[in-house]
Amino acid sequence: MAAAGRLPSSWALLALLLGGLALLGVGPVPARALHNVTAELFGAEAWGTLAAFGDLNSDKQTDLFVLRERNDLIVFLADQNAPYFKPKVKVSLKNHSALITSVVPGDYDGDSQMDVLLTYLPKDHASSELGAVIFWGQNQTLDPNNMTVLNRTFQDEPLIMDFNGDLIPDVFGVTNESSQPQILLGGNLSWHPALTTKSKMRIPHSHSFIDLTADFTADLFLTTLSASSTFQFEIWENVDGNFSVNTVFEKPQNMVVIGQSAFADFDGDGHMDHLLPGCEDKNCQKSIIYLARSGTKQWVPVLREFSNKGTLWGFVPFVHEQRPTEIPIPITLHIGDYNMDGYPDALAILKNTSGSNQQAFLLENVPCNNASCEGAHRMFKVYWELMDLNQIRDAMVATFFDIYEDGILDIVVLSKGYTKNDFSIHTLKNNFEADAYFVKVIVLSGLCSNDCPRKITPFGVNQPGPYIMYTTVDANGYLKNGSAGQLSQSAHLALQLPYNVLGLGRSANFLDHLYVGIPRPSGEKSIRKQEWTAIIPNSQLIVIPYPHNVPRSWSAKLYLTPSNIVLLTAIALIGVCVFILAIIGILHWQEKKADDREKRQEAHRFHFDAM
Repeated sequence: MAAAGRLPSSWALLALLLGGLALLGVGPVPARALHNVTAELFGAEAWGTLAAFGDLNSDKQTDLFVLRERNDLIVFLADQNAPYFKPKVKVSLKNHSALITSVVPGDYDGDSQMDVLLTYLPKDHASSELGAVIFWGQNQTLDPNNMTVLNRTFQDEPLIMDFNGDLIPDVFGVTNESSQPQILLGGNLSWHPALTTKSKMRIPHSHSFIDLTADFTADLFLTTLSASSTFQFEIWENVDGNFSVNTVFEKPQNMVVIGQSAFADFDGDGHMDHLLPGCEDKNCQKSIIYLARSGTKQWVPVLREFSNKGTLWGFVPFVHEQRPTEIPIPITLHIGDYNMDGYPDALAILKNTSGSNQQAFLLENVPCNNASCEGAHRMFKVYWELMDLNQIRDAMVATFFDIYEDGILDIVVLSKGYTKNDFSIHTLKNNFEADAYFVKVIVLSGLCSNDCPRKITPFGVNQPGPYIMYTTVDANGYLKNGSAGQLSQSAHLALQLPYNVLGLGRSANFLDHLYVGIPRPSGEKSIRKQEWTAIIPNSQLIVIPYPHNVPRSWSAKLYLTPSNIVLLTAIALIGVCVFILAIIGILHWQEKKADDREKRQEAHRFHFDAM
């Protein structure tokens, strides 16, 4: 009875602790801090032009493809020990006296080994057409002596896509053989006509292979010039595996300098939106970003304000030389969900219009707060004060990358200054402390499953075209959607990741549904799409669509990624258990003392029966 009187207060304290445990992760607004970890990652090797991402050796860690001196490709393999990226694989075009312009990893022969396609500008070539060569992968590395030089040249860097739906990457572009786009089919490397169009492809193009019609099958988006040289966009819808022109629309009327089109689920409705950066004057004194929401041709400005403390900033105008000594970099937005709130942010390079300073800036996706962006419901806001990022001068490229494979997108910046032809590489860790949730999805080629060559599943062979969408319930009980396309663009330092990190905000709910769709071959009417339910947040999902035409047989491997909330929860849970054990021990000790006291009293009691 003595112990029973203590239980209510003990349980009250326990309830209080459990209540605090439930509130973990709903803390203060996170600090927007970045931490420079370049030395930790690269040591003394932090130079060159980062050109692509991919998992060359199938160890489930993303490797970096870096150009040096414009004719060497160095692959930095991810390692468990510092420096975490080490230059291990090298192929070269020095003997060809060529200037490499782009790097696109992919499995171009269907053997589930990662190959690499390089485009290059021959030094001794009179025109500006680009040659292309494929270095073939073998035993999870590249053979520098095993390569195929393509027998046609390209007017511009090609788009890598899956034209015929066999999940072997194909090469799309206008070649020296025809004014019409051609396709080089992966596998047998045979050339075929791709499309018949009266339009001329724009240089530099920002073609994309992504689902724009919400049917989970990637469509073809082209940036073109009409017969009257009017800048326009064309959407070629994938209907039963065949591409046919669906929509043609023009650029915003007041835009003079046009940047690269980018695609993202900007407003979190589950559909792809079209982002277009550019300038309203030739010198980019008036920069702007427009948005065309999915299914509409109406342009809505989502960023007009480029001034900070009296200083006007703007995009860097694209200058296309006939034979550039440097890789030409057009106005580009690199997309990623920096704060994992479910709305994609962007990185952009801006220049001080009254000076020469050029920096990388984070464009944060925030709710619309003025009348001009009401049609989009969201807008970009330049985050001017972001330490470490602001300290990098003469920035040329900035993109997102999950450095530590923890589901949080960090930042990589390339800046001038190392040599004339090589950049310095800066890596900034995203110290995001809100511990929001995410799901990281990568869709493989599905060319093999349990019967892969050398018994190694190609976890990172870059695959263009898959489309991912999820539905869940947010912390307020409202339905939330999100979507993304995998490797939709490949030209002009697109620097897209071979996976998608989808932010879920601060709701720890399971994903109710996650859908994955892949391209389908000509004549196939059924959509290749599969659904998974109750996906755990803060996890990586590796989808193997094998066999391609039987979605119900596709498999998904789920890997949990522990985060701070897991650690805090574990600590709190252990603390609660220790506290409960201490209470039980104290109560047990008091009960034992009471029993001993009763026994002593019983021993000293006078027994009348003994008289």
